[in-house]
Amino acid sequence: MNDIADLFFKGAFIKFLGTGGARFVMINQTRSTGGIWLGLFGYHILIDPGPGSLVKICEAGTPFTPEILETVMLTHKHLDHSNDINVMVEAITHGGFKRRGTLILPRDAAMGEGQILLSHFNTKIGKIHYWEDKRLIPLCEGMLEAVRLIHHGVECYGFILRYPEIAPFGFISDTRYDEEIVKRYHCCKVLVVNMTFNHIRNGVDHLAVDHVALIRDLVAPELIMLNHFGRGVIDAGPEKIASSLTTKSCKVIAPFDGQMIDLKSFESFFEEDT
Repeated sequence: MNDIADLFFKGAFIKFLGTGGARFVMINQTRSTGGIWLGLFGYHILIDPGPGSLVKICEAGTPFTPEILETVMLTHKHLDHSNDINVMVEAITHGGFKRRGTLILPRDAAMGEGQILLSHFNTKIGKIHYWEDKRLIPLCEGMLEAVRLIHHGVECYGFILRYPEIAPFGFISDTRYDEEIVKRYHCCKVLVVNMTFNHIRNGVDHLAVDHVALIRDLVAPELIMLNHFGRGVIDAGPEKIASSLTTKSCKVIAPFDGQMIDLKSFESFFEEDT
């Protein structure tokens, strides 16, 4: 497909509303923290609506409108992933006047001390699913498999998406590197990996460049899309890092904010300077 509108309504794509991560990039918006828009043949999902998510969607212009979203996914409740969760639920329920849409999130984001989801949305949203390790969650014509990650004392999940007409797709959110977790993604031909650090920092539950190399070699995907860049990665140059990680069998890319990638052809649209 060579037309963005056709891709939006008839194709499968991922659009990076923001590729920034961690507190200082978030505070300064060196890269946006707007999350990811996933389109599946006319069914639209928002992943991790951090600070600025609603603004980035509105700035993207037609056909990107918050009201068209069907599902919002939250991998964990840290601020750089979750800040706009309530306003996005307000959007998909059309101001709370229509009980519609699906919300997928950890229990600790919706219940108990430290919950971030406003309680009244329990009666507004059409359906709520809570992540549980290995739980299968239906998503339109496909299926999500939840993958429990390890991240700083909160519930945190990645997922594997199996969906007709596209290769198995995996998302690895913020996590400590763990080989057994990585092996869960062995079937995935396409991965999004949150790579926050340029160098490994012991005792910190975030992935670094050398971890991505290990994931690449263990999973053997065809494409890795890097995401969630901290200051060190941005200073070092995400594109240079991606190029250094690319092999003959696996292409690694570092998307710009606003970039849109066709999940069938891997063709790129909307490249924007940061």
